[in-house]
Amino acid sequence: MVYLAANDETKRQLHNILGGTANEGEIRQHFARMLAVIDSRTNENYTLNIANRFYVQQGFFTRESFARALRFYYGETLHKFDYERNNQLAQEINNWVSEKTRSKITELITADDVNKDIVILLLNAIYFGGIWKTQFDDTVTRNEAFHISECETKNVLMMRLRAKFPYYEDDSVQVVKLPYVGDEVEMVLILPKIRFNIANVLKNMTGEYLLSYVDRAVPDIVLLKLPRFRLEAKLDLKGTLQRIGIRDAFSERANFRELTDDAVFVGGVMHKGFIEVNEKGTESAAATVIDIVPRMLMESKPFIADQPFLFAIVRNSDTILFAGQFAK
Repeated sequence: MVYLAANDETKRQLHNILGGTANEGEIRQHFARMLAVIDSRTNENYTLNIANRFYVQQGFFTRESFARALRFYYGETLHKFDYERNNQLAQEINNWVSEKTRSKITELITADDVNKDIVILLLNAIYFGGIWKTQFDDTVTRNEAFHISECETKNVLMMRLRAKFPYYEDDSVQVVKLPYVGDEVEMVLILPKIRFNIANVLKNMTGEYLLSYVDRAVPDIVLLKLPRFRLEAKLDLKGTLQRIGIRDAFSERANFRELTDDAVFVGGVMHKGFIEVNEKGTESAAATVIDIVPRMLMESKPFIADQPFLFAIVRNSDTILFAGQFAK
C-alpha cells in the first residue's frame, strides 16, 4: 500500500524489492490479486486471515487520488488518527484486528506506539489455522530437551512421526514439507545441518531460496521429531525493511507525493503474527490420526528439530504466506 503513495527514489527502492523487472501496474495488480486470494481463503481445510490498515495523522493533506487507488487495488480505506486520542485509537485498532483474526490476536498496538512524531502508520496482522494431512499421534508425544544453544536447554513436548513426506537436504540444511488437508498449503521446516548455525542459514535465506527448497523436495520416508509450539510475536518491521534496501521511506528523504504534498515519512510498520503447531495441525481439531507407513523398522531420513529451526507456510508451492523461527 505504501508503494501507491511513493514517488521518485522512495518508489524506486520499494520497486526493487517488490517487483524487480515488473512495471508499476504489474506490481499493483499482483499484490491486489494476492491479497484478494488470501482474504477469501476460509474453507473446511484451513483458515487464513490477514488484516492491513493505512493510517495518516489528522491535519495532513491527503490526495483523493491516493484514497481511490487504495480502495481500487486493495479494498482499503485511508484512515486518519489523532495522536492525542491514542488510547481510543489503540482500542479501535485492537478491536478491529481481533475481529479479523477470530480473537487469536487481540492486541496489535498500544497507546504508547502512537505519538505526535508518527505521521504514517502501517498495520498488519496474520493468522493461519489448518489440519495436517498426516497427523501426529499424541500418545507418543514426550517431554524432551530442546537445545537453545550449546549451553542452554529447555524441556518441550516433542511430537514424533514416521511417514512419507517431501524431503530435501544439501550441505547446509535439511528440509521437509508437511502438507495440510487439501494439499493447497504446506508447512516447510528448515533445519541447519550444523547445530546452532541458524544465523548463517538466515543470512543467506531469501524468499526465492526458500521456494527453491520447496521445488527440490521429493517424497521420502522421514523420521520427524518436532516440538509442539505456539508463537505470538509483535514486530516493528522498520529495521528489517531498511536492511533490505527500503531506506528513504523511513527518513526525511521520503517522497510520498502521491499521498500528500507535506514532507512525511513512515514512522513504523507494526506486524503481529500468531501460529500454533500441535499433533492435529496448527490448532486442535477432531480428526482421525492417519499413519500411512506400516509400523516396522525401515530406513528413514531423521529430521530431529531439537535445535533452532525455520518454518514457513507456503501456498501452491509458490507463495509464502507466513514465515518464522522457533528458537526457544
